[in-house]
Amino acid sequence: MKQTIAGVIVVALGLALSLQTALAQPKPAPPAPTPGSGSDTGATGTAEKAGTDENLQAGGADRPWAAGVTPERQRIAYQAFREGNGSLNDGLFKEAVDRYRVALTSWDHPAIHYNMALALLNLDQPIEVYLSLEKAIKFGAAPLEKDKYEHAREYMLLVAKQLAEVDVSCNKLGAKVSIDGKEVFTVTEGGTNRYVARVRIGKHTFIAQKTGYNAQIDAPFIEPGQKFRIELTLYTEEELTRFRRKWDQRWLPLAVIGGGVAIGLAGGALEVSARSSYRDFDSAIAKCAAESGTGGCDDASSFADKRDSGDTKRTLGFIGYGLAGAAIITGGVMLYLNRETSYKITADEYRRERSSPVSVTPLVAPGLAGAIVRGQF
Repeated sequence: MKQTIAGVIVVALGLALSLQTALAQPKPAPPAPTPGSGSDTGATGTAEKAGTDENLQAGGADRPWAAGVTPERQRIAYQAFREGNGSLNDGLFKEAVDRYRVALTSWDHPAIHYNMALALLNLDQPIEVYLSLEKAIKFGAAPLEKDKYEHAREYMLLVAKQLAEVDVSCNKLGAKVSIDGKEVFTVTEGGTNRYVARVRIGKHTFIAQKTGYNAQIDAPFIEPGQKFRIELTLYTEEELTRFRRKWDQRWLPLAVIGGGVAIGLAGGALEVSARSSYRDFDSAIAKCAAESGTGGCDDASSFADKRDSGDTKRTLGFIGYGLAGAAIITGGVMLYLNRETSYKITADEYRRERSSPVSVTPLVAPGLAGAIVRGQF
C-alpha cells in the first residue's frame, strides 16, 4: 500500500512540475473586458500556460464564470492572478496560493483555481488540490482551454488515489463533533448535523463531546476511494465509567488481616498461660519454703519446669505479637492497593459490552464501508 501511494505521489509531482514549467511569465495586463464583450482573449500567445492570462480575461453573458463580475473586480482579480503566477514561477508556492486566494475573492474564475492547484500540490495538500481542480473543471474546457482541462481531469484521478470520503453524523443537541482533533460541526436543532468530506487515506478518529457525554470511534484504515459512514452516539460519563481492583479476590487482604489478628490472639493466650506458669512456680517455691521450716527451698530445681514452661510460652507469645503485627500491616497495605479505582472505557468498548440498547449496523456496498451506531440515552 505504501509503495503504491509513493508511486502515485512521484507521478503526481512529475506531472505538476511539467505543468509548472509550462506556466509562462504573464504579459502586461490588458484592460479587463466588461461582461458581454464577447472575447475570451486579451492578447495572443503561443506558449502553453496553466490557467493563462488570456483565460482569465474571459467575459460575456454566455460565460457563467464571468456573470455579474464587474470590470473593476476583474481588473483586481487579474492583477492578483499575475502576481500569483510570478510567485509560482519563482517556487514561492505559499505566496502564490495567497495571491490566488486574493484573486478569487474578486473573481471565482476556473483558471485561478487551476493555477492554485499547481501551487497547492507542491505544499502536499491533496484535499485542497482536489477541491481546486473540481472548481477548475466546473464549466468544462471553455474557460481553461482543452489541454488544461484534460490535464486537470487526469490529475484529479491521481490525487483521488490519496483520498477517501467520510460521512459523519450525530443527533445529540449541543455535541461538538471533530475528526482527528479538528472540530467540523456542532449539533443544532434543525441543522443538517452531518459532515461529508474527503480525507487522506489511513486511520482517523471521530469524536463527539458534550458536557457529561462522550463518544470516540477509531476507524479502521480507510482505503483510497472508500466511503466510510459513521453515526456517533454519545454516552454519559457513568455509562463509560468502570471500576477495578488489583486482585479479583477481594477477600485476600481481609484474610491476611484476619490471620494476623488470630496470631495476635494466640500470642495473647500464650502470654496469659505464661503468667499462669510463673504463678504456679512461685506458689510451689513458697510452699516448699514453708514446709522446710528454714525459710528456703532446698528442692527448687524440681519446680524449674514450671518456670521454663512460662519462659517458652512468653517467648512464643512475643513472636506471635510480631507476626500478628506484620500480618496486619501487610493486610492493610494490600487492602489499600486493592481499593476500587475508576477508569473510562471508549464508546467502542461500551458497544462491545452491550448488545442492547445499542445496535451496530454494518454498511456493505460497492465502494462503501462503515457502520451506523444507534443507541438510547
